[in-house]
Amino acid sequence: MQMKSFLKKLFLGSITLETVNSPINGQIAVLEDLFGRREMVAGGVEQSGVLVKKIWEKVLNFKFLILRQRLPQNFKCLILGVGGGTLIQMIFKSFPQAEITGIEIDPQMINLGKKYFGLGEIPNLKIFLDDALEKIQDLEFREYDLILVDLYCGQEFPAEAESEIFLKTLEKILTPRGVVIFNRLNYNRKHQQKTSSFAQKLAKVFPAVKEIKTEFNRLFLASSALPK
Repeated sequence: MQMKSFLKKLFLGSITLETVNSPINGQIAVLEDLFGRREMVAGGVEQSGVLVKKIWEKVLNFKFLILRQRLPQNFKCLILGVGGGTLIQMIFKSFPQAEITGIEIDPQMINLGKKYFGLGEIPNLKIFLDDALEKIQDLEFREYDLILVDLYCGQEFPAEAESEIFLKTLEKILTPRGVVIFNRLNYNRKHQQKTSSFAQKLAKVFPAVKEIKTEFNRLFLASSALPK
């Protein structure tokens, strides 16, 4: 069986470990390549895995000075859109003392994350199975040093997550030196237009916004004040 799996990976590039149907994300597949690297795909977009890590590592490897200078070792982190938990793994690897809270609307994502991506092995992690756009209102009197927003359902970013009310709520629960990081798709004209529009909305709420471009995405770091 192992030889058969190896040959499939060799000729097909990867094999499917499991496929599930979700009323929220449609078909979700977990794939594994020849080197044992796994990815979770839904709506034609990787939700967890190598590509997600590559997109975020420019800021989450913590060699990026803006974050390293601002965050204590035991910072409080809020993640909106957990997926399989790639971001959680990246944060835990660099800052094992960080207190991480995740909000994910799709239980299938959480189940697959625990089964294939080690999501259930992270200490100091609390996950709420809920709609982040609603649950965040319950966090009104908490403060976070780092907030990561990756709320795509397939290739669609919810309009509510671009609203002034939502953005101001994020600003309200952010510590004075905290940073919010938004991930936005940017690989075709439709995404480029929506992402550029979002950047304008962001600038109206947060005094300081810095942009980092990757091959197919744009990451926005927003705060009350970011160092040059």
